[in-house]
Amino acid sequence: MREKICAECNDFGTAILDAIGYEGFEAGYVLLTAPDTFRETWLNSHYGNLLRKYFAQELGSAFIDYKVRILEPSQTIPEIKLTPPMPPVIRTPRPVAKKVPRAKALFYKNNTFENFVEGSCNSTALRACQAVVENPGDKDLNPLLLYGATGLGKTHLIQSVGARLQKTCPGFKIVYRQAFDFLRDCASIGKASYAGEKDLAQDLLQKFKERYAECDVLLIDDIQLLERSTRSQERLVQLIKFLRSRGKQVVLTCDRHPSAFKKLAMGEKPVRESKIPQLSAMLLAHLENCVGVGLEEPDLATRMDLIRRKSEDLPFADKDREEIYRFLSIPPRANVRLIEGLLNWLRAMHTLNGVELNLSCVKQLLVSPQNDGATLTLKSISEIVAATFDVDMVVLTSSRQDKKASIPRKIAMLLCQEFTSETFQELGRFFNRKHSTVIAAIESLKAMMDKDDALARQVKDLRYMLET
Repeated sequence: MREKICAECNDFGTAILDAIGYEGFEAGYVLLTAPDTFRETWLNSHYGNLLRKYFAQELGSAFIDYKVRILEPSQTIPEIKLTPPMPPVIRTPRPVAKKVPRAKALFYKNNTFENFVEGSCNSTALRACQAVVENPGDKDLNPLLLYGATGLGKTHLIQSVGARLQKTCPGFKIVYRQAFDFLRDCASIGKASYAGEKDLAQDLLQKFKERYAECDVLLIDDIQLLERSTRSQERLVQLIKFLRSRGKQVVLTCDRHPSAFKKLAMGEKPVRESKIPQLSAMLLAHLENCVGVGLEEPDLATRMDLIRRKSEDLPFADKDREEIYRFLSIPPRANVRLIEGLLNWLRAMHTLNGVELNLSCVKQLLVSPQNDGATLTLKSISEIVAATFDVDMVVLTSSRQDKKASIPRKIAMLLCQEFTSETFQELGRFFNRKHSTVIAAIESLKAMMDKDDALARQVKDLRYMLET
């Protein structure tokens, strides 16, 4: 059965399944084992349904589901000594030269796993990084590539890996470099060599080897910045090969998936003003073979958790605190930095001007002067409602009765009345209804909202979106 399942998996999936053990079948449950939480999470999210299908085919109606148990780390077996102990040898102590303490990589103190806000948009990346820390150099997660747009938490995670390993493996040499730093180190060697300064070039090359080739963990952030230097890309490929062959861990970050780059053939130079990002075929081949884990834009729940965590020092009014979190979370903000900038603005307004941070004041501070109602039209409001409920605008404003569009249409009518100065007659013409029908629809919606908290919440969230 394992062969059938592996036939439907990619190479990485097969590697994951190879680490999964079988313990037996008991009370309708297939009992499996996994060496760590990352493989358990990956198995459940990517191959859970596939396992259930084949277990059901094999075991029939007796099969209920499967369970995965995380294996405990194996303990070392004590050495059994069969010879009697020798008397201790007294030796004259020799003076020991003082060791120069190894310089530690510098990480932002807040960039730790404990401070990382987990959500559905980044949970797989977090699990992968935690698995690397549990077993650095594991060939199934080496190299590890974290990719995603700016501000989604790649730097936070890669620095969390380094910070945790500094504590758990104090003897490790951990090298963390921004891609610009790596690029500068490579360019200095080439510059000295080109200038004919052989001794300097040799000295720089030796320092490069000591820094990078002798490390236990290499962390390089934003490798897309190597785009203009194919020589630096070649050095990085050689370095990855060398470290991986010796069981050393490599973690990289990039602002996009490797497939989004233009592949440059051997000897082809990058086009300077190209709108399409480009990397050498040699480096892309290695990146495509990496374990690539993406980070996506934070969803509503994650945005709320981020704002709650990062605004603990802000004196929001207690009665409005949760509603302020909701108000700040409703507009889809693309990344964490936008959220931090928003909170910094509120913090500055409170510190410098003594502004009270209740819901009303937060709205006044954040609502743009351009959004005073002049830019909101019947059409723009209805389009937002239609998109929220996945209803076609033509259906929403049509005179035809449509059950799916009934409540969204009523919501659009209510919000159009609240956010524009249009009359009921004008609303009726826009929605192809009599003005008396519009009035009745709005009153009907208000009665429904009094009884249905979920509906009332949806309408309030739409109000927040329009207000911002």
